[in-house]
This record gives sequence, C-alpha cells and structure tokens, in this order.
Amino acid sequence: MIKPSQNALLVVDVQKEFLTDTTRDRIPEIQRLTESGRYDYCVLTYYKNTPKSPCWHRLHWYDGLDAGADSLLIHPPADLPTVVLEKTTYALPREGLPELLGLCSHIDLVGFDTDACVLAAAIDLFDEGYNFDVLGDCCASTNGWDYHEAALKIISRVLARQPEEN
Repeated sequence: MIKPSQNALLVVDVQKEFLTDTTRDRIPEIQRLTESGRYDYCVLTYYKNTPKSPCWHRLHWYDGLDAGADSLLIHPPADLPTVVLEKTTYALPREGLPELLGLCSHIDLVGFDTDACVLAAAIDLFDEGYNFDVLGDCCASTNGWDYHEAALKIISRVLARQPEEN
C-alpha cells in the first residue's frame, strides 16, 4: 500500500513496439528519472492490443502489439517500488490504479505517445483531480515531433495549472 504524501513517476507505454527514431532518445532520460531518488514509487504501463481493444476494431490494428511486460524499455532500480500494469486502451487502466495514485501527493507523467496515450493519461489524471505534471522532455510520439508538439500544446492549453487570479 502506498503511503500518503508521496511522489510517483507514471511511465506510459515506453515499450519496444513504440521504438522509433523520434522516441529512442527519450529512453535514457526516463531511465534517469527512475534512478533520480525523486520518486517514492513508479507505475509502468504497457499497451497490449487484443480483439476486445478499440484499436483492434476501430483502427484495424491486428498485429504487432502483442506486448507483455517483457517489452518495457524502462527498468527502475530494485529499491524503487514499482507496479506494472497492462492496458488495452489509450486511457489509463481503471483496475488498481486509483488505489495506487489516489494516495500520492504528486505525479510526474512521461512516456509514449504524447499525442495518444500520454494525452489520454493526462486527461484521466485531470478529470480525477490528481496533482500532476507532464514532463514534455520525457515524452515523444511515434508519428514524429509535429504530433508530440501538438499534443504538448493541447496539454498546456487545457490541462496545465494556471496562475490564480488576484
């Protein structure tokens, strides 16, 4: 059980299936975050496409994403409590996640794809009232930097903390 007032690192879908020229450079920085000592625990997600997944039915992605935890490219140190969660949608998995994240005081969100799963995760965290930041320098999109930058603009516009009016 995670204790209150702890900081979490949420790493979304940094896995072999999403490794491209535009994502590859982010992996060392994300790995360094896990080793920084700034976090009390880490949550890693990986995307697995299944016949029940919306991407299977709507986007016709039938192969290439039969991922498992062994496809993850980030390996937190042994002394950092880490939970690995499978997901089959862009959004964060609902089962078990509130129990983990509901107790932390701050979440740093990183991962792939900024324009899909990271954006969906940020919206989930926003809608649930979590205190979080998207670390854009530790995110990337398999479709390229244009998609990454567009997603960061959306996140900044609709999800980022705004200064309070006096």
